[in-house]
Order: sequence, then structure tokens, then C-alpha cells
Amino acid sequence: MEKFVQNNPFAQPSGTSPYVGIATFAGYPFWDIQSRADAAILGVPYDEGCSNKPGTRFGPRSIRQASMLYAYEGVEERFYDADRRKWILRGKNIVDAGDVDIEPLCRERNFDAITGAVSAILNKGAVPAVLGGDHSITYPVVKAFSGRKIHYVHFDTHVDCDRIFKSEYTHGSPVARILEDGLAESITLLGIRGLANSGNDVEWIQQQGAKIVTARELKQTRLESLAELFAEGDYYISVDIDVFDPTAAPGTGTPEPGGLLFPEFSDLIYLIARRGNILGFDIMEVNPQVDGPGDITSHLASRCVIELLSCALD
Repeated sequence: MEKFVQNNPFAQPSGTSPYVGIATFAGYPFWDIQSRADAAILGVPYDEGCSNKPGTRFGPRSIRQASMLYAYEGVEERFYDADRRKWILRGKNIVDAGDVDIEPLCRERNFDAITGAVSAILNKGAVPAVLGGDHSITYPVVKAFSGRKIHYVHFDTHVDCDRIFKSEYTHGSPVARILEDGLAESITLLGIRGLANSGNDVEWIQQQGAKIVTARELKQTRLESLAELFAEGDYYISVDIDVFDPTAAPGTGTPEPGGLLFPEFSDLIYLIARRGNILGFDIMEVNPQVDGPGDITSHLASRCVIELLSCALD
């Protein structure tokens, strides 16, 4: 019997079925913080900033579960990208750092814990890959990059600089907080669309120097023509899953027709990576409680994480 029981269930996987074992991200091992890592997955199960449907606190767990589809082969054989006809992430040491310990109704404590966890990953020289959670947590994540000159890119349906609530820390306000704290050299908003943006907020953020490219403009513009949007340098990329069309990502609290599809997103990420270094990123607003059959939104999010890891590390 003993030979059938793993002595260490967190050992480096050698390839398995998606339904076998503990669901870390894509079957990567848990992180021993004393060891070296190229990138660390960090879950932040927080959704107290939601203004519509809650449930994104379950996003990190759902994304990890969906990502197990990519755990068939061991980490040394990952991954062959059939679209681009090349291997990605081979030889990269990617780990799962678990979740930030969130305490209900303790925003200040939780935000400090988020910043601290991301700082710990950065101090080890690894790329933080953050799984949300609602978009309010991007602000404390980016605070961990304070003192580093980064360009901030925001994939979203919304400009996220709301000034309609008394609270300054909803999931509709992280861009305003990042701007006001001077945490980014530049701010670029991609995929903006729909009827849930305040026209006053759109005008305000543009007056502060942010660049906005709508979803329609992205679809109608040649990819290489967008290169001038991105200066050379270091980047942080934040992705609200609602930047995708609801046909591809129904599992989110504020869906809007007319969004991107994965190939468009992938091409933009590769374009940014050609212009600079991706030092960190997040995937936010995945809500498995309103997802479609087969957890397609969580699956899309997990694929986005792998794409971003590839562009950050390869």
C-alpha cells in the first residue's frame, strides 16, 4: 500500500491527469520561499470592492482548477504553443505561492497583506502572477512596485477611475488610485467600451495623460500601428476578464458586448513584450458563480496567465 501513497504530495509533478492531485496552478509545485523561482502564482480571494455581483473571491480557486487541463505533461516538457509553432516556458521555474490570507471587512489590513505578499515575491527576483479577486486589489498589488519605473497597462471594459462612490477603494477605482499615488510612468487603457463608463471619468483620466484605446479601435487598427502606444521600459499588466466578449467570458460581474477574443489579446501581449519587460501582472474579476457550462471563463483566465508568463519569462 505504501508504494501507492506519495511521500510528498507537493513534489514536482512529472505529468498527470487534470483530475488527479491538489489543484495548484497547472500542477506547478507549491513554493518553498527559500528556493529560487522565475515566477510565482499568488491568489487574492477578495471581492469586497464589487459594485454588482459578488463571487470573485472564488476566482483564484476556480482558475487553478481550470488550469489543471494543462497538467498532462511534466514541467520540463511545457508547453508547445501550436498557434505560434514554438515551445514556451521550457526550463522556467514556476511555482504556486498559495493565497493571501484575507480577513472579512478588514480592507486596510487586507491591502497591506496583499502589498506585502507581492513585495516578498519581487524581493526573491520572481515575477508575481496574481489571480483575483475583484479589481480593487490591483492598487495594493501595484503599490509593491513603488520605486520602480513601470508603465501600467489596463485591459478592461471600464476605465476604473470611478469618483461616484464615497469609498475610494471599489473595483471601479484602482486606476485613479495608481494615478494619484504616482505609481506608474504612464497609463494605457485597452478595450474600453459599453455604457457603464462615466463620460466625466473618461474625460478626467485622459486629462491626466492616460491613453485610451477602445475595443472597437483595437479591432479596426493594424497591430503594428499600436506599437507606438508602448514606450520601451518595464511594464505591469492588469487584465479584467470582462475585457473579453461575454461569449468567451460570461463569468464576470459586469459583462458588456463587443469585447476582445483570445487571439486579439494574445497578439497585444506579445506586442507589449517586444517593447519592454513585463515585471508582473494580474487576472481579475473571474466569478465562477455566474460562469457558463464548463467553467469557460476560468479556463480562459488560466490560458491568459500562461500567455502572460510566456511573454514575461521567455
